[in-house]
Amino acid sequence: MAVTLLEGGHHVTIIAEHFPGDYSIHYTSPWAGAIWRTHATADQAEQCQWDMASYEKWMDIVSNDPGLAERMGIEASHLSTVDAKATPETELDTSSSSLWFIPHVRGFSAIPSNDLPFGCKSGYVYDSIAISPPKYLQYLITQATALGARTCRARLSPREGFAKAIEAVLKHFSGPNVIPNDGNVSKPIVINCTGLGARELCHDSDVYPIRGQTVLVRIRPSPAPASSSIILHEDPSIAPLATYIVPRPGTDTFVLGGTKIPNDWSSEPDSAISAAIIERCKSVWPALKDAEIEILSEQVGLRPGRQGGVRLEVEEVDAGGGVVVSVIHQYGHAGAGYQNSIGSARKALGLVEGIMAV
Repeated sequence: MAVTLLEGGHHVTIIAEHFPGDYSIHYTSPWAGAIWRTHATADQAEQCQWDMASYEKWMDIVSNDPGLAERMGIEASHLSTVDAKATPETELDTSSSSLWFIPHVRGFSAIPSNDLPFGCKSGYVYDSIAISPPKYLQYLITQATALGARTCRARLSPREGFAKAIEAVLKHFSGPNVIPNDGNVSKPIVINCTGLGARELCHDSDVYPIRGQTVLVRIRPSPAPASSSIILHEDPSIAPLATYIVPRPGTDTFVLGGTKIPNDWSSEPDSAISAAIIERCKSVWPALKDAEIEILSEQVGLRPGRQGGVRLEVEEVDAGGGVVVSVIHQYGHAGAGYQNSIGSARKALGLVEGIMAV
């Protein structure tokens, strides 16, 4: 969000409790699988637009500026999705509303039935993006500060309500060296990107955690690069468990997942869940079956879900003393934070410019 605003010519101060390099159960981004894989359906037009904005930008970078892609920690990767739904059909239903993206992605094709893992009915593959979260997050904060962003590490307390939190934010703007005094700065606009924290901060009971647990592994012998694709195994019968394999760009490691457990706040990894994840991944990726799997870490992240979907709208907040602040709420992206990021930020930028034009 900050980089999009800065590239649009706006002054930005980032106020956050956690920054890239930090690790906390309350800071979801470092734990993400972080691939491009849309969760939208055809009837969710805006979500589809957001996802495609990220896809097109990242694909353009990996195709035309490999040096920048390496610094960002992104790389092109084949994404294979295989479907274990117990239906009699063996042909891929390309008319499904969940496959709206077919004309918009590169290299889409159905997987021949004889190449499907045992028990799978259909599958498809296309060119996607894999992201290394620690590297990508560090790139973003470095880019933001290079473009002039100020940063402030602080925690906004929800105890006295959202208006008081906004009042606390405004105090940061009144200090020295926060916003350049160049005569071109109007009243501050606050963008609320607090994710799961919005549940308390905004008293938004629609916000809830979706617990994800993954395992970071190294595989011996290391799979050939051509076989190191993103693999997703769709099987609704095991929900809220999930099965996926994601290569970490620039390393010889893989993320194996996972879980999508709603309303579960537990922060400690469960060793039994990790063992089950590995077994499920073995069943869909032959490279794992006879390999030595070195577990490097087990991790848990809480995705910021929201009933009704993303909240991206303007609210005028009375911060006291006759001060009314325009707040743009931008949270509730659940497990789609990375692929939504470019398009969602562009919409928020449009809202900022609309406020400033009044």
